[in-house]
Amino acid sequence: MEKNQFIQAFRGEDAHRMAKLYEFLERNQWPGAAEVTDEFYPPPVIQKVLLMKDYPMIQALGEPYFERRALAAGEVDDAPLAILEILNKDKRIALGHGDYLGALMSLGLAREKFGDVFLREDRAFVVVFAAHAGYFSQELHQVGRCSVETTVLSYEEALSLLQPEMTEKEAVISSLRLDVVVAEIARISRSKALELLQRGQVLLNYQEAREKAKDVREGDTLTIRGKGKFKIGKILGTTQKGNLRISYAKFE
Repeated sequence: MEKNQFIQAFRGEDAHRMAKLYEFLERNQWPGAAEVTDEFYPPPVIQKVLLMKDYPMIQALGEPYFERRALAAGEVDDAPLAILEILNKDKRIALGHGDYLGALMSLGLAREKFGDVFLREDRAFVVVFAAHAGYFSQELHQVGRCSVETTVLSYEEALSLLQPEMTEKEAVISSLRLDVVVAEIARISRSKALELLQRGQVLLNYQEAREKAKDVREGDTLTIRGKGKFKIGKILGTTQKGNLRISYAKFE
């Protein structure tokens, strides 16, 4: 595949980063390759790369429920990923996702240099490259106004701590149209759902969705800004009025 053609396939992404990714893929399209990207990528990028027939040696690192994953070529020796545990030592102040994100980026590394941030009570767990874990651990001493303690955990050791907590729910909807589903699971009016869609605040399978009439399918992931992330389950049946009963799960 030509470089320009590759970059055009990722409109909306930074062209320089996609050019760098292209060079990685070109270097590693043959058997025997063993290399890991030095950046994490969002689901739309990962999904497109894995479907490209020119790069059969490429695999995604990380768990399917991660929103950001790295790419690797072939069989990579050693564990390329690690988990950074950040403990908030000030119990009086609750820290949010943005607090941890801002503190990590203030260390001078771009957002693409670390993966998902998971909050668990008084601490956060961050997916990082093992090569960068020591730097984060040595340099990160404060998040917001709180002193923190950082510990580097092996990926396998900490993976069970990152499993998403999900609350199973059911809903009755008139159709599987995106605007209908968004309105119901977010507990908002249809007009408000349309407003969120028009503003680009709804992501369907991690890609911005504005088409209100698009049907939602079983297994789809819906991210609604300010409302949370949801996984669409099965159609459980129909009501006497012909509406659909569906199951879905909310990520907590």
